[in-house]
Amino acid sequence: MEGKQRPSLSPGKRVLFIALMWLLPPGFFGALEGGLRLAGYGEALPIFVPVRAAPEYRILNREMARRYFSNLRRVPTGMHDAFMATKDSTTIRVFVQGGSSAAGYPYYYGGSFSRMLEQRLAQTYPHRRIEVVNMAVAAVNTYTLRDQVSAIMAEDPDAILIYAGHNEFYGALGAGSAESLGRQPWMVNLYLRLRPLRTVQLLRNLLGTAAAVGAAEAEEAPEATLMERMVRDQTIRYGSSLYRAGLRQFRVNLRAILTRYEAAGVPVFIGTLASNERAHAPFASVHAPDTDEIAWRADYESALRLAADRSIRAGVAAMRAVIAADSSVALGFFALGAMLDALGQYEEARAAYLTAKDHDNLRFRASEDVNAIIRAEAVRAGAIVVETQAHLAAAAEDGIIGSDLMLEHLHPNLEGYFVLADAYYEALYAYEVVEGAQYVPRPVARREVLYTAVDSLFGELRVRQLMSSWPFKPLGSVPPPMDTIQARTPEEGLALAYFQRRMGWYAATDSLRMLYESRGDLHKALRAALALIQQYPYLPRPYSLAADIMLRQRRFSEALVYYQAAEELEPTAQVQYMMGMVHVATGRLARAQSHLEQAATMDPQNSAYLLQLAQVYLASGQVGQARSAAAQLLAVAPNHPQGRRLLQLMTPGSTAVE
Repeated sequence: MEGKQRPSLSPGKRVLFIALMWLLPPGFFGALEGGLRLAGYGEALPIFVPVRAAPEYRILNREMARRYFSNLRRVPTGMHDAFMATKDSTTIRVFVQGGSSAAGYPYYYGGSFSRMLEQRLAQTYPHRRIEVVNMAVAAVNTYTLRDQVSAIMAEDPDAILIYAGHNEFYGALGAGSAESLGRQPWMVNLYLRLRPLRTVQLLRNLLGTAAAVGAAEAEEAPEATLMERMVRDQTIRYGSSLYRAGLRQFRVNLRAILTRYEAAGVPVFIGTLASNERAHAPFASVHAPDTDEIAWRADYESALRLAADRSIRAGVAAMRAVIAADSSVALGFFALGAMLDALGQYEEARAAYLTAKDHDNLRFRASEDVNAIIRAEAVRAGAIVVETQAHLAAAAEDGIIGSDLMLEHLHPNLEGYFVLADAYYEALYAYEVVEGAQYVPRPVARREVLYTAVDSLFGELRVRQLMSSWPFKPLGSVPPPMDTIQARTPEEGLALAYFQRRMGWYAATDSLRMLYESRGDLHKALRAALALIQQYPYLPRPYSLAADIMLRQRRFSEALVYYQAAEELEPTAQVQYMMGMVHVATGRLARAQSHLEQAATMDPQNSAYLLQLAQVYLASGQVGQARSAAAQLLAVAPNHPQGRRLLQLMTPGSTAVE
């Protein structure tokens, strides 16, 4: 008996069936994506957003880091440098990329190397607008930098500065991070490209990993630092598969970054990485699997005693034997470095310190392999290597980077950040990004930096808080309360109020300005006012404040420039009056008259404006107009003594009386 024949589809129906099979999944996900967007699920998280108070300016989005951090309630933020949405032909625009060191941690603002560099470039190109836009954020790595490239390229950069690599393992999405998505760069970068899709965001939120749970639990503890929350693998051996994965991740991403900038013809200045070599012991030292750890420790301590009690040279020989027994232990190299350091053999000591840093199994500091990748990839892409590590070493005592330039394991102090800025400045100047540069010597630039006591003292408090927690203290250590700190000076009081979030940075810095003005310290007061301008170039008030101080310093031409800047942002009677006063002080009565007339027109009830206008008219020989202005003054303030006296002087046959 023959079996039943299956009905066959016509060719047209077969094509339709196959088409529906192919279209069903994208149709489903398209509908899901559209539904999620209509419901308001997820977030776009653009890199840049308009400044609310001045839409003609743009800044780094404060929530931008949520593109990379999925397990933190509060994500790190950057510098938020404002720049013009429309770039004109006079503007030099430089972008800075990197992690916390590039962002200027723990000072930020005027304590960052980018702000120090911006100030110096403004003096180098006095007739151009300088915009140094810092994109750096704490705890990010080259995944973030690569994701930022398109947004940066859309803003017409003249140069790119990169200082990054310390966070390659523990930064967001890094190979050893609690925020990791795996060790394959192509997979992570694909996720970042697809992340704007609400469907992808939904899946990411639904598929929280065990690492994400751990990070969330760490977030619950208020004493947990960002360093503590970001670490998943506390032991990453030098040369291990995870170590190699981190280096591969760095190389792949850096090559892609530099290739894109090279294709666009944008010069890139990439710095080598520096850390505290001399004054920071390795965080973690792990033995080779076959090492007798008890015997090794005994020999290690014996070598230390030998150096302390009998002979440093004998201790060096003994420590070399200890290292030969197990060359994977970072602590042995660090001890050897300290002994050679004590002998004055600084070059050998530094080599030992760097090896100790490379073998530190808790990888918060980049190894020299990372610097080798930076140099090789820069050559490949035609980028300019800025030897910032060598620059810092040259400025350091005995040529070994230590506490004279570093705060803890890798963040520079204020002097260290200036050295970093100096290295990039020299490279930019030598390259001649644009013509017309006027070289600013280092001592001049050092005197003009715009960090204030609020910035420096805030940084000290922040570092104290950081170093009271893991990994500087044992895991689980309870840091001392920071709310019991007592201020000893008014400056410390302002910094403490800012640190404890009782006062914002603007209010603290402006209060510092007023404090200095009350003391008559106009130089420091001006620095505070200029720091406000650097952070908020779209606000008119800081320009007026700076101009007021310059006027008191009898720096008339500079005061006029700043008053004019304030006037361009927001025309006011007060600024017109002050511009008139500058011209009065310099004897340019015709110009003074023009500004004072505008001030009196804008605010005809202000007696000070009318009095000054009447005096300028009289000094110019315009008696009729002076009499009219004085009469207007007395109409506003009938008992104004100076107005009455001035009017009597201009009345024929009258005698001025007190």
